[in-house]
Amino acid sequence: MYMSTYKLEKHLATRLKNMTCSAIRDMLKQAGRPGFISLGGGYPDPESFPIDIIRSLRILVKRKYKNSIYQYGRSEGLIQLFEQLIPFFKRTNRSIKATPHTISITTGSQQALAILAMMFIDPGDYIAVETPTYLGALQAFNPFQPRYIELEVDDEGIVPDKLDKTISKYPNIKFIYIIPTFQNPTGKTLSLDRRVRIAKILRKHDVIAVEDDPYSELRYEAEPIPSLQSLIPEKVIHLFTFSKTFAPDFRIGGIVAPPEVCETATMIKQGLDLYTSNYNQAMVTEYLAGGHLEPHLKKIINLYKPRRDLMMSLIDTYFPLEISHTNPLGGMFVWAYSNNSKTIHINTILDEALKKNVGFVPGNPFFARKKNSPFSMRLNFTNQSNSNIEKGIKILGQILHKYL
Repeated sequence: MYMSTYKLEKHLATRLKNMTCSAIRDMLKQAGRPGFISLGGGYPDPESFPIDIIRSLRILVKRKYKNSIYQYGRSEGLIQLFEQLIPFFKRTNRSIKATPHTISITTGSQQALAILAMMFIDPGDYIAVETPTYLGALQAFNPFQPRYIELEVDDEGIVPDKLDKTISKYPNIKFIYIIPTFQNPTGKTLSLDRRVRIAKILRKHDVIAVEDDPYSELRYEAEPIPSLQSLIPEKVIHLFTFSKTFAPDFRIGGIVAPPEVCETATMIKQGLDLYTSNYNQAMVTEYLAGGHLEPHLKKIINLYKPRRDLMMSLIDTYFPLEISHTNPLGGMFVWAYSNNSKTIHINTILDEALKKNVGFVPGNPFFARKKNSPFSMRLNFTNQSNSNIEKGIKILGQILHKYL
């Protein structure tokens, strides 16, 4: 066995001290075990991938774009994709008036988060995030050494009055990071009234918001709510992705923002990967152009909605009464938590669950300040069968009863 004596640590940049591996991906390493039930990852079900459509689109792209599709591409993105994205953004759940100058394509929306971190954050800068928030965003921000301000939330998400007071207290906030629709990890959704009030607060204080929106197409009930960007486009950077509504491996996402932001994002992207795959962009282009999105969304929703309903019902049945949970109207996650369990650490529950071939993501990695995290877990319902969801929740319930 090769043993390295190379002392890497002395060569590393100090920013790496703030980087950690994803708690989700660490947990998913366990998923290869026979019979393992993963309720942890934010993965769509492979059954939701439109395989027949993908096969036909590959033939179409080869015929329509020929060999030029494999050439180096524009850092901004494929022009033909922009033509399809402009009507896509007009969907009720986004209601955005985009132009080619306000769109920038990235390799998944995760790259967009990294680009925005490079664009805005200097060491010691304040940025504000929900409590809890998407841990992938924290991973993207942490290397640039920000100071986090945790925004107070209730059952509907960010509380506008509290946001107003927070910005007044910290007037130099670089930006607010928010997931208004089916938030990751809680599944909560900001009402239209709160979005309007938050837009007024952004304008009042001249503050930027980064609106991450990977899930709003996955609505299972109630009417769509327009994006925050549609209310105040000059102050909101809107992120999108097709990982949940087409297939993750194509890695197509991006930014909708004022032209100055998109131009700067393009400059940064050139130093990262030059451009996003033309071929993958062409696949998404023809997916939209062929009218495939709408009928395929119906299939995805018909697949996921019963699983969400089942998971919430099973939590009510098998978990201790002191465990509460959110009631997401869409998206991919249920957040289960207790504000009273201070003697048992959630990792104790996770260790027991892993021994029984069940995985979930403990809540603490989703908090910018880990010491503020309550006893909590994120549970994913999209990537397991009904029988596995039932088996997994039942096992978790037994473990929780043992310790609580």
